[in-house]
Amino acid sequence: MDIRVQSFLDKVKDMAEKTGEAASCAADTARKKATELASATRLNLQIFDLNTECEVLYKEMGRMVYDLHRGIEVSNEAMDGKIAAVDAKQEKIAALREQLAGMKTLVVCPHCGRTCSREDAFCAGCGGAL
Repeated sequence: MDIRVQSFLDKVKDMAEKTGEAASCAADTARKKATELASATRLNLQIFDLNTECEVLYKEMGRMVYDLHRGIEVSNEAMDGKIAAVDAKQEKIAALREQLAGMKTLVVCPHCGRTCSREDAFCAGCGGAL
């Protein structure tokens, strides 16, 4: 085989190996990012669900306060139970937000609590500096 042809084939082989390594590295990076994004999405959905449950409890507590205003007797235990439930849900939300903040690509806005990318200079929710 001609030396020039052999040299060309060796270069093509080297380039193919480098391209394969680069593609493998890119695939690993994409997999890691997708996994992080999926985890962050799951945490955000849990936070959303807990916030929705808190809103329902707030509505129920508001109805109880209005009932008191109208002279309808409301049990202290019932109100205390709803307040305790809100407190527990808020603690879970705070823990989930800390988990989100611990992820490499995310940071929690100190102003509004929204999760943002570490690359962001400003929060997409409130515009505050990160």
